[in-house]
Amino acid sequence: MKRVLLLLTLCLPWILKAQFAPQAGLLGSTAIHKDSNLFLAWGDSCIITRGWMNVADTTLGKASNGSDIAPKNMADNSILSLGDGGEIIYYFQNPVINGTGFDFAIFENGFRNPADSNMAYLELATVEVSNDGITYYNFSAESYTDTINQVVGTGQYMDCRKIYNLAGKYISEFGTPFDLEELSMQFGLDVNNIHYIKIKDVIGTLNNELCTRDFYEQKINDPYPTDFPTGGFDIDAIGIIHTRFPTALNDLKAIQMLLYPNPATHSLKIQSTETIVSYTIQSMDGRIVQTAHENVQDNITISHLPSGTYLFHAKTAQGQTAQLRFVKW
Repeated sequence: MKRVLLLLTLCLPWILKAQFAPQAGLLGSTAIHKDSNLFLAWGDSCIITRGWMNVADTTLGKASNGSDIAPKNMADNSILSLGDGGEIIYYFQNPVINGTGFDFAIFENGFRNPADSNMAYLELATVEVSNDGITYYNFSAESYTDTINQVVGTGQYMDCRKIYNLAGKYISEFGTPFDLEELSMQFGLDVNNIHYIKIKDVIGTLNNELCTRDFYEQKINDPYPTDFPTGGFDIDAIGIIHTRFPTALNDLKAIQMLLYPNPATHSLKIQSTETIVSYTIQSMDGRIVQTAHENVQDNITISHLPSGTYLFHAKTAQGQTAQLRFVKW
């Protein structure tokens, strides 16, 4: 009996920690419906990096479902599939801030098990935030889904009560919320000036070399493989609850800008709602590697740049700015 009690005592903290908020619509759930009046804005400027359909077999190619427009604006079940390890970075000219309660919510297209309201088909993603688009700080994700039996690629349900701080915890039309207060003690991060939010697909395999791990280095088990064009986290939208300028969103008139192709080898094309009068290209270690201050063309040669990830900063004649990330192959 003493051995049994000792075992229960040792396991109790883990058991308690594994009981998080239940699925959308159930008592105690933190899910926020897309039509909630909490949302002041929706993410409409982003850069997308697709992941493989199966990271263990890259010959299959990358996920391709959904257009680059799908993750922009209000949640509407129009999604883009990120693939294994793919990511999307949203940019907010009007920064997200640490208000009272949750500050933003992320929408995916999971669906409930009709036989058990707490169980659902879920695809997960980690979440990070940044002031400058260079240094990111991650929310401390926790996953207590069984790590012995692989969640199969299709048709297997998961219990969201074993999941915390992972986007995709809730079913379609319900956002998974995040509170910047959790990051308020992170040295170097200003939680009242968040311009970038990164959402990265969890590679749910239990393979030690390829898996994604949570804050406690536990494997995050979610559907794998999803080796088809719709594989990986399906981003629908990101809704913003607290912003620095909650009553002046229309006055900011952020640039809507697209860089393509991305990744690129020889050149980048710019598509923008405003005329770009100057730009700089910055390497991820902070060095400015290319600039133009007049006669900015829609086609920019980058063949001379070393392979890697870069930040593209643009400015209009009205002084508006935008920043996007691109990959040079």
